Amino acid sequence: MARPSKYVSRSDLGWGTSPAASADPRSGLVVHYDSSNQNLANRDHSACLTYWRNTRAFHTGPSRGWVDIGYSWLACAHGYVIDGRGPRREQAAQPGGNRTHYSVTLATGPTDTITDAQINAVRELRRWLADDYSNAGTVLGHRDFIATSCPGDRAYSMVRDGTFTQAPGPITGGEGSLLGLKEGDGLLPGAPVEGVKAVQRLIVAAGFGSTLDPDGVDGRWGPATSEGLLQARRYVGSGVSSIKSMTGESYAQLIRACARREAERAVSGLGAPVDGDHGS
Repeated sequence: MARPSKYVSRSDLGWGTSPAASADPRSGLVVHYDSSNQNLANRDHSACLTYWRNTRAFHTGPSRGWVDIGYSWLACAHGYVIDGRGPRREQAAQPGGNRTHYSVTLATGPTDTITDAQINAVRELRRWLADDYSNAGTVLGHRDFIATSCPGDRAYSMVRDGTFTQAPGPITGGEGSLLGLKEGDGLLPGAPVEGVKAVQRLIVAAGFGSTLDPDGVDGRWGPATSEGLLQARRYVGSGVSSIKSMTGESYAQLIRACARREAERAVSGLGAPVDGDHGS
């Protein structure tokens, strides 16, 4: 297929061909974030281009000294795919996968909005790489390679529930795939529900994984999952005394709990260093 419909090339940015080493990544695409809020969804697209140029200046400057910007692409909040090192180049994004996987950053922080346009930009990029560059199309998160908060709990839940691997179009993964799930889903033998697993992973990310013991993330919504969701909601100020389904308010508060927990980890020094400090 043709490259993504909204594409900003290196030449559009005023950059020449990337000096990074040649490579032929075929194993998949890795999602990243910035680790600090950028608020790009609420700004003009020109702010995304400024962010990207500043990122390249930082990566090639004295603090890093890399040959080029670390990532293959940026999928911005306005739905553009913006060239980084681009196709058939080694990255400096994820150790252990810089020659085997491409990288795409969302440039989001713990509480930044991940827009539908941004999700579709990743989907278009993934399909283009699969069709034109023989890439497997697998989508992973940075934390699948190394212990890190990247790409953030919300983006990683989308990685895990398949939101990014769907065809471009209306968003039916992420939030939409979780709404309406309820206690009892997945309890029949041999019938775990992937959406329930996503709920449970978010409960873990919010800091209430102990409520799921001893079975953990198993795709079966029993009383333990309801208790974890209840505790996450109370953590961000909800006064509910019982919750056994994924309503819109439940989802919003669960995501808020994940963002709050991630921000607390960063403040306490337990978070990962700024993403991208991994290569050359």
